[in-house]
Amino acid sequence: MLFFKKTNIAFLIALVVFLVVQTGYLYLSKNREKKEDWPAFGHDESNNKYSALDQVNTKNVANLQLAWKAEDDAEDRASVLFNPLIVNGIMYAFMPSEKLAAIDASTGKKIWEFKPDSTVVSTWTRGITFHHDKGQGADVLLFVYGSTLYSVRAADGKLNEAFGMKGRVDFYTGLSVEPSKRQAVHVTVNAPGVIYGDLFIVGCKVPDELPSTSGDIRAFNANTGKLEWVFHTIPQKGEFGSETWPADARKKNGGANCWGGMALDKKRGIVYVPTASPSFDFYGADREGQNLFANCLLALNAKTGKRIWHFQTTHHDLWDRDNGSPPNLLTVKHHGKDIDAVALATKLGYVFVFNRETGEPLFPIKEVPVPTKSDMPGEKPWPTQPFPQKPGPFARQGFKEEYITDQTPELNKYFKDQIKSNRYQTGIYDPPNLTGSIILPTAHGGSNWGGASLNPQTGVMFINSNDLPWFLKLTEIKGLDIHNDLSGKELFGMYCSGCHGADKKGTNYGPNIARKIGRLSVEKLDLFIKKGAEPMPSFKHLPQAQIDAIVSYLKGKPVSSEGQTEQAHKEPYGFSGYDFYKDTSDNFAIKPPYGTLNAIDLNKGEILWQVPLGEDEKLAKMGIKNSGIFNRGGGIATAGGLVFIAATVDGKFRAFEQKTGKILWSVELPGNGCSIPSTYAVNGKQYVTIGVSANPAKNFKGGYLTFALK
Repeated sequence: MLFFKKTNIAFLIALVVFLVVQTGYLYLSKNREKKEDWPAFGHDESNNKYSALDQVNTKNVANLQLAWKAEDDAEDRASVLFNPLIVNGIMYAFMPSEKLAAIDASTGKKIWEFKPDSTVVSTWTRGITFHHDKGQGADVLLFVYGSTLYSVRAADGKLNEAFGMKGRVDFYTGLSVEPSKRQAVHVTVNAPGVIYGDLFIVGCKVPDELPSTSGDIRAFNANTGKLEWVFHTIPQKGEFGSETWPADARKKNGGANCWGGMALDKKRGIVYVPTASPSFDFYGADREGQNLFANCLLALNAKTGKRIWHFQTTHHDLWDRDNGSPPNLLTVKHHGKDIDAVALATKLGYVFVFNRETGEPLFPIKEVPVPTKSDMPGEKPWPTQPFPQKPGPFARQGFKEEYITDQTPELNKYFKDQIKSNRYQTGIYDPPNLTGSIILPTAHGGSNWGGASLNPQTGVMFINSNDLPWFLKLTEIKGLDIHNDLSGKELFGMYCSGCHGADKKGTNYGPNIARKIGRLSVEKLDLFIKKGAEPMPSFKHLPQAQIDAIVSYLKGKPVSSEGQTEQAHKEPYGFSGYDFYKDTSDNFAIKPPYGTLNAIDLNKGEILWQVPLGEDEKLAKMGIKNSGIFNRGGGIATAGGLVFIAATVDGKFRAFEQKTGKILWSVELPGNGCSIPSTYAVNGKQYVTIGVSANPAKNFKGGYLTFALK
């Protein structure tokens, strides 16, 4: 009897051990599968761009080498921006030819392609959202191309006909744009949305100039395409915040949209939404007031779209200080307590950190008096602006005399004389005018759409930043007619060559268009100039005669505006464009570094280190090393102690050590990697991939380069 009791006890113990081990195995397997994927733009809903993979680490990253390359095969190519998703060994990515592709993530072999059928000028949308439709038992990919929201089956690249009208939804749905105004008010999206249950929550990109529309936040049913809720970023009459606008703001103004991406707290059911400036960006006499909910971090109920809390980072924005970086969710140690927080890096070079539930700032924020005297008719700048006291700024604040380049005594004197004789304004909150201002940080940042990566184990944020000043000057629209007699070549030199080069073959700041313009019809080229394509602004404020002349020059034949839509101007002023402040020989007005990578401890609110990011080739030849350079894109952090980032216009892909900021690995890319990397594992092997734009000079058509250990 005793024998059987002992046997039964031993059996039960063995069974319990077996079940515990098996349960643990299943748990680890489930989490290992998640760890190996990169299933969302920011890796997951927290948007931290962090991977728990550590096979590639500080000790062996120097051994990374090219594993495979997926190059496009089309001639008409766009830039590659954002990053691909990787789920269960399959990569989902937008190619430079504007096709969505599924690629074997271990070999680079293409599995299927999908070409959107929207009849629009291409946009810079590269954001894809992965969703499992439980009703169909199928995985789908949601994305916006042009002004159409698509749902495509992940298995075969076919339209998901259960969604909307056979896989498509009109992306104007739920917005206040009359059908007759759609030609003038182009709506698309830049960053992907987030999934909460069966809701697809998404922002939009609307014109920065007038006419525009309110960039309302919307939730669509991810399975059916039905519109579920709308949050009005320019409030309707009687809604909270409506008193911060003129009475007819929703009809007359626009913007306040989310184009940089969101973060989601699934447990609490809160979506965190950063919003952009109002339209028109640089003149606000027709939108007197604080202008909620432009330039805000919004916390919305993800199920209903109701506002929980908000914080406005710039009041009555006149400087294009969009919140273009997606927020990050993390848990910080604050006054001895663990606090779930949301952090937002801004174009102005500050990081705001809030209690995720209440919106209470974790570090003091002061409302500081700023200049209110404006030379512009009717303009009433807001009297104060918010400045977080910790962390300190990671970008230089205002263009101060000590920042002026000392590359040569002559250059130093030139810029000092320019600023003094022209009476340029140089403060961060000096209102724009018709004379000119030197803006620092600029509309390019500080931080921008690449956003921050963050190690949730340490609470340290890694953020790339720009420190190049920009020249901003308002212009009277009615006065632009004086240039109508200039040739198309002269007008191209005035408005376009700074980015695209006098030979149309591109610069560090704008793409090669020499081939593309030959493939665009006159009508599409006209539309492209009027709508813009981020980071290229819209030029719809130009007289049609000047647009005709530019198109005629680009196409090499006379062009008539017959059949083309004259834009309805509803604003008295335009602006000089997104031009860096340089001399006639392209020397920057500021001392290096021009771009930096920064590590910020969000537990203590302290900058740990700041290092140059990239290198200016011109300065390097003069013996000036580690200058930093303009960057567009972002980085990722890994459990291997690394930050991977390309982003720089010097065409390098680098790995930095998280603890010190030391470069441990770099490789020259065949084109600019102005995008965000992804890292993932297949069959236990870790890969790091980066999207690279086309570079005709190196005969590279654009695509994805993926690296692994030797």
